[in-house]
Amino acid sequence: MNKNIPLALSSGILLGIPFCIPSLFFLILFAWIPLLFLEEKLKDHHNPYLLFNYTFLSFTVWNVMAYWWVAQAHILGVILIISINSMLLALIFWLISKARQSLHISILLPFIIIWLGFEYFHTQWDLAWPWLNLGNAFASAPSWIQWYEFTGTRGGSLWVILINYSIFEIIRRERDFSYSQVFILLVLFGIPLLYSSVGNDIKPENTSANRTFALIQPNLDPYTEKFVPESEKKYFNDFIKSADSICNVDAPDFLFGPETLILQSIDEKNPNTSEYYQQLSAMKEKYPKTNFLIGVHSKIDDESFNSALLIGDSVPQFYHKTKLVPMFERIPFDKYLGFLNKYSLEIGGYNGTYSSRNETNYFMADSTAIVPVVCFESIFGDYCAKRIPESNGFICMITNDGWWKNTPGYMHHFNFSRIRAIETRRDYIRVANNGISAHINSKGTIIAKTSWWNKTILSGNLSLLSGRTFYSEHGDYIGRTCLFFALLLLIFVKIRTYTLRLSGRKF
Repeated sequence: MNKNIPLALSSGILLGIPFCIPSLFFLILFAWIPLLFLEEKLKDHHNPYLLFNYTFLSFTVWNVMAYWWVAQAHILGVILIISINSMLLALIFWLISKARQSLHISILLPFIIIWLGFEYFHTQWDLAWPWLNLGNAFASAPSWIQWYEFTGTRGGSLWVILINYSIFEIIRRERDFSYSQVFILLVLFGIPLLYSSVGNDIKPENTSANRTFALIQPNLDPYTEKFVPESEKKYFNDFIKSADSICNVDAPDFLFGPETLILQSIDEKNPNTSEYYQQLSAMKEKYPKTNFLIGVHSKIDDESFNSALLIGDSVPQFYHKTKLVPMFERIPFDKYLGFLNKYSLEIGGYNGTYSSRNETNYFMADSTAIVPVVCFESIFGDYCAKRIPESNGFICMITNDGWWKNTPGYMHHFNFSRIRAIETRRDYIRVANNGISAHINSKGTIIAKTSWWNKTILSGNLSLLSGRTFYSEHGDYIGRTCLFFALLLLIFVKIRTYTLRLSGRKF
């Protein structure tokens, strides 16, 4: 029997479990060990592509386990996402092995530099899909990752690699066992957890005030209700009636509605041409204390946007979703492939091609900064964190998680919100059409949340915090640094390999 296949499958399964069963997140700390043994075994094999083949198998298993649920929305979409990501990850690990083989060094250095560099790159280009960043595995365990305020998820990915490699070395060198190896492992494991334990008990000192809020979760099925044009007016009127009732009784400072609550595009240059906008403006006039933030479709000339709209004291403020879902909301590399926009994948009867142009980082209302996040953007920690201002405020995410039905997809997407709260140290309001709406504090702790697939209202008090964390201030400095050195390393390896071949020497 081929013993390589079980090693590849073992790593794939261990990598995949934390992304489909969040409570087993800790398995990520052991998941790479079988692949590291496989790489050690095959690094000098006469077939230079054999390692790529096995890692492709491993990463396909990982990808299938992590987001098979995309098939609920589009079978072709999930096939493309799984295939592209599996090949990319296999290529990256193969390059890691080739770099260490060429330089005759331990795999640890190229593993850290190239893998973390790729994770960062995978948040920046048009095929960005950072769902499987290793640090995301701890999304369901905020008590473990309070230190993300300094490193973001990239620090978590580094932690995963260091722990896996330390255990791998202890097993591999069992005959040369040294207590120093165990000590290093305990230090690597213990210091982040110790900081998290202490950090959980420290109350924020930069809390300036509280604000009352209410959010409405309409719970419209995206396949049979939400995107039916004939019903849009009825559903919006239902929202207005609920909002009127809430404002009349509680008069909250903020009232929130979910992503794409208004489907007919609002002309940002002349919003009063929209009857739905007029209704919201009338609500604002009736309840001047309350600020309204909802998801809408908007347009400027020929550009269409998936937007967040704030109606506060001054003119309406629009924020445009910038991180668009590849192939569903925008064709990748549209500057060169714009003619393919009409072929973007349909989801639940809705087909949209949006512009990502945006000039707004946050809204201001009543001296409060609200950082809007629209759905898929919640996966991008660096993008969310760098928009945090010094002034008092909070984060508000609007989303529609009903596409994935009752699967691990909406649950893991929810947990990403807890990471964003920790990275930025801001209260986080999550407003879902269906899925889970919630109030999460700056420690990633859930203060209140709604149940799955339930039309409901959630209200409460949120804290306004000021200042910026180290991560908000400096962004994904780990990822940027690793990408820079990864490019230098791969260029050096290519040059060295080429010169050795010219000289006839074995590399």
